[in-house]
Amino acid sequence: MNKRIKIGIDFDKVFVSYPPIIPSSLIEYLYKKRNHKLSYRIPGKIEQTIRILSHMPALRMPIKHNIVSLKKLANKNRYDIYLVSSRFSFLESRTMDWDKKHKVFKFFKKIYFNFNDEQPHLFKDKIIKSEKVENFIDDDLDLLLYLSKNNSKVNFFWVTNNGFSNLSLPKNISKIKTLEEFRIKLK
Repeated sequence: MNKRIKIGIDFDKVFVSYPPIIPSSLIEYLYKKRNHKLSYRIPGKIEQTIRILSHMPALRMPIKHNIVSLKKLANKNRYDIYLVSSRFSFLESRTMDWDKKHKVFKFFKKIYFNFNDEQPHLFKDKIIKSEKVENFIDDDLDLLLYLSKNNSKVNFFWVTNNGFSNLSLPKNISKIKTLEEFRIKLK
């Protein structure tokens, strides 16, 4: 019997896009603390209300080509696929509404959302270790750099469209543009 490969995948910017009118750089700036160490802000009540509004399913379009690749992965009987997202608890209802509309969660063996509002990098590290994830896909390079140090045997994949071609990454982090690129590398 062949061993099943365990894959963890982030949610935002992998399967669901940011709102069309808000630049990614602004979201990054608001989300991470600027204290020279990896730390994420949990928004106050006013910002939570704004973010709840910005997470209406109509404003968060699915990234269709990545969902197509997810379906291809899920149809193979070789992978256990886990959704591992650091979304905070105030977005739980919006997250479930999004899935009711797009029906993506059914392709995962297990779904993990950070609805206990832990620091995202610590939350994802815990899930990677507990599920013995071998490949992990995320769009947050700072988070991946942290995870790669603590999980040297895990292959990490940074989903990005930026052109940092000369950026030096640890040996266990690879750049990909799409989930299809990852899927092809697994063959």
